[in-house]
Amino acid sequence: MKTKPHLPSEKEQKLVESVQVRPIRADERIRCMRLLKRHHYLGELQPVGEQLLYVAVSRHGGWRAILVFCAAAKHLRHRDQWIGWTNEQRRRRLALVANNARFLILPGYAVPNLATRVLRLTLDRVCADWLDRYGHPLAAVETFVDPERFQGTAYKAGGWIELGMTSGCGRVGRDYYVRHNKPKRLFVRELCRRARRSLQAEHLKPSQRQNNNRVKWAI
Repeated sequence: MKTKPHLPSEKEQKLVESVQVRPIRADERIRCMRLLKRHHYLGELQPVGEQLLYVAVSRHGGWRAILVFCAAAKHLRHRDQWIGWTNEQRRRRLALVANNARFLILPGYAVPNLATRVLRLTLDRVCADWLDRYGHPLAAVETFVDPERFQGTAYKAGGWIELGMTSGCGRVGRDYYVRHNKPKRLFVRELCRRARRSLQAEHLKPSQRQNNNRVKWAI
């Protein structure tokens, strides 16, 4: 017999509708990592390269969720086939892809639809935030989901595409990977229209070239 889906209560619905997402400030980073260490099954992490950390907050500022975006995996067969770029294009343009390395709904706030809304609000702004912080935008994002723990429901609801399983290796440094023999489900999502077409193009458009230490991503 099928179980009926849990419908959010009025209180839970207000929580979902009122939540907002903002970048974590430098003075909040220790708190962020402490919460990840305590409540995320992978623990805290020390992101390498470019990175942005976000917190979802209530209307009164209380923390409800944490997200970490950092450098994309250097080699991902399914992702690279999905994009369709060459090895040289990947080397030069990998910075235009980010990895959602952590997504934690804090204890007590795992209510229906909250994860989906938090993820959507974050993706609505991460491209512009990346441009503001690092002088270039993002074209796409990737993430890994442990099939033994999660179904990737929020990612599917947010329009992410599942490409397949990873090879079972994990990064422990900027260019150093170790095999953990626990393949993850790979999800990806374009952040702008025809992003993949631009990433695989022979040349980036003139509007995407460096300009006063900024890269315009207009496609």
